[in-house]
Amino acid sequence: MNVKIERSSDFSGLIISGSERKFALVLLHAFNQMPDDVRSLAKTLAENGILVLAPKYVDAADGVNQAISAIRYARARLGFDTARIGVAGISLGGTVSLLASTQENVAFVGDYGGWVDMAGLYEFLEKFPKGTPQKTIAETMKAAVGTPQESPDIYSLSSPLTYVELINGSVLIIHGEKDNMVPVSQSRVLYEKLKQLGRDVELHVIDSEYLFAGHEKELADITIDFLRRRQKI
Repeated sequence: MNVKIERSSDFSGLIISGSERKFALVLLHAFNQMPDDVRSLAKTLAENGILVLAPKYVDAADGVNQAISAIRYARARLGFDTARIGVAGISLGGTVSLLASTQENVAFVGDYGGWVDMAGLYEFLEKFPKGTPQKTIAETMKAAVGTPQESPDIYSLSSPLTYVELINGSVLIIHGEKDNMVPVSQSRVLYEKLKQLGRDVELHVIDSEYLFAGHEKELADITIDFLRRRQKI
């Protein structure tokens, strides 16, 4: 199937589509990445009837705004109704997707290795040795907002778990078992919370590291299967 990739004139990012457009998915890249970094995943999704909107964003707050704008664009400009719109993302993109779903109705949320408890993430990263990427991120978090003990409200307000009852749509969680940036325990906690609420949720832990490099097809296959079983594509 031919896949068309174009720069959007309505938002900063890409639109990736195939000959069929059964479902619209806002797909968010990871922190310090760009929409081009999700091309491989997006192309496989597009080959299976999913139109992908991949906006650019710079941080979590901007990501939520961009995701909501793209969801509304799919509804108002492209003619997709809520039952055929979803949002998903990798790492921070997954976190942003969960947060965006608390503010805008969608049929599907894909959290691919995102963190859901900011305090727990800080405590995990802070334990790494000086000079490691993990320790550097923890130090950056501390410099910006303090520790969880110093700024509990900020950490709580920034965590999807705080708003778990507001997350809407069927939720697919995928996490790399070897992820050494965001521990898989974060996804397990989210899964259990959503199950307790009686939500439609699945958790897939795969043999992958941080950002799923080389596992894009596996991410796409799991997502496509999830949506097909719910008759979305």
